[in-house]
Amino acid sequence: MNAEAPARSHPLAMQIGYSAANLGKSVVWNSFESIMLFYLVSVGGFPPLVGGALLAATLLWDAAFDLIVARWTDRSNGGGRLGRLIVVGAPLCGIGFWLAFALHAPGPVAAAIIACRLGYSLCDVGHNTLLIRVASAPGDAARVSGMRLLFSAGGVALVALASGSSLAHTLPEAQRASFAVGALCGGLLYVATLFGALYATRGLKAPQASADVRPDRPLHYYARDAAFRRLLCVIAFQAALVPLFQRALPFYGKAVHADPSWAGPALLTITLSQSLTLPLWMAASRRLPPRTIAMGAHGAAIAAMAGLTLTPASIAEPSLLVGLGASFGGMNLAIWALLTDIVQRTLREGAGGEATPVGLFLATLKVAAALGNFLFSAIVAAGPVALAWRLLPGGSLLTTSATALPVCGSLAAGALLYSMRDPFAACTATKPGLAGRWRSWRRHTAVRHVDAGAGA
Repeated sequence: MNAEAPARSHPLAMQIGYSAANLGKSVVWNSFESIMLFYLVSVGGFPPLVGGALLAATLLWDAAFDLIVARWTDRSNGGGRLGRLIVVGAPLCGIGFWLAFALHAPGPVAAAIIACRLGYSLCDVGHNTLLIRVASAPGDAARVSGMRLLFSAGGVALVALASGSSLAHTLPEAQRASFAVGALCGGLLYVATLFGALYATRGLKAPQASADVRPDRPLHYYARDAAFRRLLCVIAFQAALVPLFQRALPFYGKAVHADPSWAGPALLTITLSQSLTLPLWMAASRRLPPRTIAMGAHGAAIAAMAGLTLTPASIAEPSLLVGLGASFGGMNLAIWALLTDIVQRTLREGAGGEATPVGLFLATLKVAAALGNFLFSAIVAAGPVALAWRLLPGGSLLTTSATALPVCGSLAAGALLYSMRDPFAACTATKPGLAGRWRSWRRHTAVRHVDAGAGA
């Protein structure tokens, strides 16, 4: 039987054009993750629980919509529908994002947030499913994921600069006006980069399932796939608890440094560290499987967050923020590379549909993020609750939760990644390490000796 020829890498220009959309997506996503709750509570006049419930409800709807859109796309045999999702969703998200900061009354602001999340969901399924097509060759998953994250880091840097400048104003109306200008620029950037990615990938076709196996029902197939189930558990902890420190940055800065604008420089430090260390993670991915990279990144996050928990506002704080940013780069690169590898493997095994697993992944991520957002809003609503722990003198519920809960999330994700060792052995290997190359050389040497003996 003839072995299937490995797919060839797509042109670098296509990979960059596709990845550049993460610049605009990152501006919107990280605005919701890091500053939206603070804006709704401090400027928009929302009670903390109401603002948190609104953000959580939109994320939950976003998650359900992701799965609905993914199943609809696969049942219609994908094709150009991924592009149409972006054409409809990008303007809706960009306009809604701007109006969420430009409007004043709570009702219209809530409606704008809902419209923004609806448009974001449409684009998210379309753009992330295209990753399966762009990263078609062996080794492409980690490289394209790394390029996506480099652009995402640029988006976070823009959010950090804009939010730091806006929060530096003392009057709420001045803050609102500054946020509105930044949101207008962010919305335009979102539309431009998504359309650019759509143009760059216009010639790509959907991957075909193996001709030797009858396509299985996607939901049924992925529900039975142990590796995919555990990957969903990992992303659930990674989305719910690990980013909680970033969500808390303005509140943390106000409580620890008496300055909410501290969030801008802190977020910029984390982002610069993530972008500068991403090339190192990408180089490591040529020798290490994504699972190993993810475990190392979560270990680095645990060390950084433990340091911030035990020594808040210390001279070591900048170094700990740098370590935290580096860990975010590794864990995000690895999780998307794992998803790509699994989907490509299952398509070869006969699972029908490329959008369904991406929709399941995004739905899990957003449900977990919604729960994490609502948990933090409840902590904010509880107020300045002091903790009488000898280990953390003067610590409050908010500041301690912002650093300790991410440690718990990384511990849980790391334990799940460790348990995935056997199921992931076949589907995440990239290039063999020294031990693997040594065993391969020994086998080839033994074969040559046997052939020489037979010829004699």
